[in-house]
Amino acid sequence: MVAAERAWRDVAIESVKWLRERHRDEIDLDRETTLSAEQFLQLLGYMQELRDWPQSDQFPALAQRPVAPPWIAEQTP
Repeated sequence: MVAAERAWRDVAIESVKWLRERHRDEIDLDRETTLSAEQFLQLLGYMQELRDWPQSDQFPALAQRPVAPPWIAEQTP
């Protein structure tokens, strides 16, 4: 179960990296960002929760997994 949860966590991080990279690229290119500043902070917070998940006392309980902000599901690569 521990290995499966680590694998889930790794996939979850990989699935949102493109959002972080797009936002940073838009800033570097001096363009209007697709994400608001608040959304970007939520994204970074979620990614940090995923990184910290294996060290949590409640790891690997499925019910305690970090939850993505709902707006992430609406984004398309």
